[in-house]
Amino acid sequence: MMSFNEIAGNALLFFLVFGMSATVDIHMLLLQLKNIKAILMGVFLQFAILPVLGFLVVKYGTLDRSAGISLLVVTSSPG
Repeated sequence: MMSFNEIAGNALLFFLVFGMSATVDIHMLLLQLKNIKAILMGVFLQFAILPVLGFLVVKYGTLDRSAGISLLVVTSSPG
């Protein structure tokens, strides 16, 4: 069973995301969705370049184990 803190945290996160999405101008969103070059560039950078850069920083940087794992998780998680 979920605790009160987990339920409250999920509810607050939902309302935060919902509030941010409610302020999006639909016409501007549709205009941006037609920009295929920018979308493909973003997808390529998010799924290819960012995980590689995170791996290289962990491999050749002087991070302790927990910071390295955290960096790999963050750079490998799209979004």
